Amino acid sequence: MRVQAYYLRFTAPVRSLPRAPTLLGHLLWWYRYTHGKEALEELLPSLPQRGFRLSSAFPEGFLPRPKLPPVQVEETTLRKRLKGLAFLSFETFREVAERGEEALLEAPEVKKGLEPPKGRLLRRFRVGIDRATGGAQKGILFAQELFFPEGRYAVYALDEPPFDLEEALRFVGEMGFGGLASVGAGTFRLEGKEAVELPEAQNPNAFASLAPGPLEGARFYELEPYWGRLGGGYVGAKPFKKPHLRTREGSVYGNKEAFLLLDVTPEDPPEAGVRVYEALQVFPLGVRV
Repeated sequence: MRVQAYYLRFTAPVRSLPRAPTLLGHLLWWYRYTHGKEALEELLPSLPQRGFRLSSAFPEGFLPRPKLPPVQVEETTLRKRLKGLAFLSFETFREVAERGEEALLEAPEVKKGLEPPKGRLLRRFRVGIDRATGGAQKGILFAQELFFPEGRYAVYALDEPPFDLEEALRFVGEMGFGGLASVGAGTFRLEGKEAVELPEAQNPNAFASLAPGPLEGARFYELEPYWGRLGGGYVGAKPFKKPHLRTREGSVYGNKEAFLLLDVTPEDPPEAGVRVYEALQVFPLGVRV
């Protein structure tokens, strides 16, 4: 599959890597800032009908392991190695997409320990904030676990973006991704883009997604609960969106067109008449089941 790859290099630690729904939310806030509220309200309902899809961020040259029926092995060491395998090189992904998990038994990820750069785990100590004064709160000190990604990461875009994706990513990179951007985390620089061919099966009968997706249509999947915080102009409002279940990257679908704008507006909306949505999409790479 021919897509556009956008390469990111992080310049600050993150709490977690950019994932498609949250990253798209950041980009759509940029769109609102630059084009206005009315333009965003016009764009949102059209997203499910467009061919545009945005992936989560992955280490350059690697993709998430498809959630296909697992190969059965008896050897304990091999079974543990297979269980812990999260990312596959493009070549191994192609083999797995075509032949299933049997292909992993001869893959360099298993035989030679091939894996993407792990990055560095960091611990940052911070003081509590007194909400009344805005200053440090006496006696409150806490630690946060952060991750500093090493090497480049790729975000993939399928079909034509409905806005200037390169400019939007540069803006998000400068402002910072995620909830700790206000304290200097989550910044990255965009190191260019290029057209790449992502691996997939020649005659697929299912599709592995490179983004968290909706439950409907999922055939083989891993579920996760999610209750994201409000962002953009609503930071500081009652923080949490309505909780929901979604599938993780690598989950396998029968329908490659799935795109759901899920209403996650909290019971007490951040503003009268405002609706909050989470974009759950299938970024499809063909696999054979």
